[in-house]
Amino acid sequence: MKYLSWIMIGVALALWPTVALAQGVTASQSTTPVSSASPINLPTGRFAVINTGAFTGQNGIEQLKQQIDRVEEMFKDRKAELVALQQRADALQRELQVQGSNLTAAALEAKQEELENLQLDIQRKKEDFEKDYTKVLRDATDPVVGRINDFLTKYAKENNITLVLEAGVLYQVRGLAYVDPGLDITRMFIEAYNAAHPVTPGSPRPGTNR
Repeated sequence: MKYLSWIMIGVALALWPTVALAQGVTASQSTTPVSSASPINLPTGRFAVINTGAFTGQNGIEQLKQQIDRVEEMFKDRKAELVALQQRADALQRELQVQGSNLTAAALEAKQEELENLQLDIQRKKEDFEKDYTKVLRDATDPVVGRINDFLTKYAKENNITLVLEAGVLYQVRGLAYVDPGLDITRMFIEAYNAAHPVTPGSPRPGTNR
């Protein structure tokens, strides 16, 4: 569902490192004159790409998936209610399309009013659901995203990586045409993070359902 898409973007932005470019990249222009006697020492190292979209997929970041699953469980009844209401509205709309011409003016007006009220109720409940769901999901996953960010910084330093690019974002803006598979650290990073931060069944539950 669309209300889940924020987490991919949120993780991607949180993981975007503010580090210097890899070896061989020239310095950007500056408004402050730089003396030729003061050479710029760029850090030497490697660059890599990571796909944060894989963090919530199968075999992804276990802590992140655990929190998402818990939030889904908390909101499953409200989600089922929305599905049932939508099915009812669809059935009523089909009834009007098929039998509308056979109904009296009063009966037709009554059913149309019923459908309009039902659609308004669905819209209101959906907006409330998405608002509550997004808040609880953020509260549940933000601490994990923070740990992922810290771990990526440590992981990059330990592996002499000076620049990590988020592959998903680059593909979306058509900024990435080809990546050597050897530069993709997604799977290795996920495995390293899961090993360093194993899931504990007794972790606190996020928020409360309303």
